[in-house]
Amino acid sequence: MCKSIKTVLILSLFLSFHSLAQEEINIVNGNVAEYDKCGFPMDDSDLGQFISPEYMGYSYDSLLIDLELWGMSEYVKIDSIGLSVQGRPLWQLTISSDPNNVAGKRTVHIHARTHPQETEGFYVTDEMIKILISESEFAQTARANCVFYIIPMYNPDGVELGLPRRNANNVDLEANWNTFPHQPEVAALKARFTQLMASPNPIEVMLNMHSSSLCVRYFVYHHENGTSPNFALLQQSFINGVRSYFPNAIEPYNYFVSWTSGTALQYPESWCWLNHGENIMALTYEDKYRPSCSNTGKYDSTANAILRGVLDYMEINLVPVELNSFIANNSNSDVRLTWSTATELNNHGFEIERSTKKSDWRIIAFKEGKGTTTEPQQYYYLDDISDLATSKFYYRLKQIDFDGSYEYSDVVEVEITPLHFSLGQNYPNPFNPSTKISWQSPVGSWQTLKIYDVLGNEVATLVDEYKPAGVHNVEFGIDNLELSSGIYFYRLQSGNFTESKKMILLR
Repeated sequence: MCKSIKTVLILSLFLSFHSLAQEEINIVNGNVAEYDKCGFPMDDSDLGQFISPEYMGYSYDSLLIDLELWGMSEYVKIDSIGLSVQGRPLWQLTISSDPNNVAGKRTVHIHARTHPQETEGFYVTDEMIKILISESEFAQTARANCVFYIIPMYNPDGVELGLPRRNANNVDLEANWNTFPHQPEVAALKARFTQLMASPNPIEVMLNMHSSSLCVRYFVYHHENGTSPNFALLQQSFINGVRSYFPNAIEPYNYFVSWTSGTALQYPESWCWLNHGENIMALTYEDKYRPSCSNTGKYDSTANAILRGVLDYMEINLVPVELNSFIANNSNSDVRLTWSTATELNNHGFEIERSTKKSDWRIIAFKEGKGTTTEPQQYYYLDDISDLATSKFYYRLKQIDFDGSYEYSDVVEVEITPLHFSLGQNYPNPFNPSTKISWQSPVGSWQTLKIYDVLGNEVATLVDEYKPAGVHNVEFGIDNLELSSGIYFYRLQSGNFTESKKMILLR
C-alpha cells in the first residue's frame, strides 16, 4: 500500500472514531499523578514490597525450561543481550525462517516482564512465540518476511526476588529510560535498540508487554502533544488494526500518555520517538491483571490479533482465510469433503467446485463462512456421485471474501473403486446419431460389451478386452452402420456377470 493511500485510510479511521472518550493514564490533578501506564499509583507505594515468586505464576526456572524447548526449533536462536544486576542473562529469542541469516528481513522487537508481577503480558508473549515457531501458513509468512527479537523476561532478578515492579536495586525499569546512570537492564536494552536501529534491518515495530490493574486490555500510545498529529493517527490505526482481529476484547485507542505530565520521557517508547520519530511504531500493551480482574486469559487469541496487526501495519500480505486442511474421502456412491481453517477474516464462504478433468470446473455447492474468527473451524460436504459415469474426480474450494475477492485452494483428487458390477443406462436415450454407455467393475477382468437388435442378432462389438477396476464408458455411433429406427439391446459380460439394457434409435 502506498503512503498516500495509507494516509487516507488513517484519516478515515480518525474521523470514524474521533468521538471515543480518551483517557490520559498519566492523569495529573494539581501535583498528584494518579496512575502510571499499568494503572498503578505513581508513587513509591511498592518500594520494599515482596511477593512470593510462586504466586507470580511463572518463575525464572520456568523460563530456563522453556528456553530449552524453544531452542529445539530450527526457527529459533537464543542468546543474551546483557546481564541483570545480579548477573542473570537477559535472554533473547531470534525467530525467523533462518535466524542465523536475517538479511533483508523486517524487524519486530518485543519485550515482556519488566514488572515481575505482570505475568499476563508474558503469557501473551509466550503465545506469540508458540504461533511464530508453528508450521501454520501465517507463521511461515511471518518468518519468511520478518525477524522477531523477543526478550520474554526483561527483569529476571525481580522475578526471582519476588519484587512486584522493581529490579534488584529497587528501581522501576519502566521509568528509568531518562534517568542516569541507567540500571544494567535498561542500559542493555537501550544498547540493543541502538544496535538494531543502526543495522540494515532497523526496528519497525516495538511492543512493550505489560498487564494492568484497570482490568481491560489496551494499548498505550503517545499523544500528539508529545509526538505529532500524524504519528498519533498512525498509532491509532495500528491499534484499530489489531482490534479488528479481536474486537470485543481489546479496547479502542482510549489510553495515551503525553509529555504534558512530565513523565512520558521515562519510557522506552519515548526514547524511540526522540531518536527515530515515526520510523518505529512503539507501543505498550496492557493485558488484564490476573489477581484482580475477571474474564482474564484468552492469551492465544490476543497474541494472534497482535501478530496479525503487526504484519498488516508492515503491509505484509496475509491469506485472509488460513486453510489448515482439505481432504476428499470416497465410498461407492458419494465423496465426503472435509476442510478446516485456523483463522478467518471477512470470510463470506466457500464455493465447492468439481471436475473430472482438472478443467471445466462446475460449482456444486456453497458453504457459508464464519466471517472473522480466530478460532479453528470445521466444514464438510457430501457429494452424491452415484449418477456420474467416471471413476476419478477433482475438487477445489473457492474462498470468497465479503468484498468479492477470492482465492482457490489446492486441488484434491479422489478415485472411486466400485463395490460391484453395474451397467448404466445409455445417454441420451432415445439417440441419434450416437449415445454413451457407462459401466463399473469392482475388479479387473476381461469384459465384453455388444449391441443386439430385437431378434438377437449382433450389431456391433464395442469392448472386448481386459479392463481394470473402476468406472468405464464408451460411445456408440451409427454413422457407419445401416440401422433402422427401433429398439436395440446392449449387453455387458465379465466372467459370470451379465447385464443387458434397452435403448432406442430414432432416425
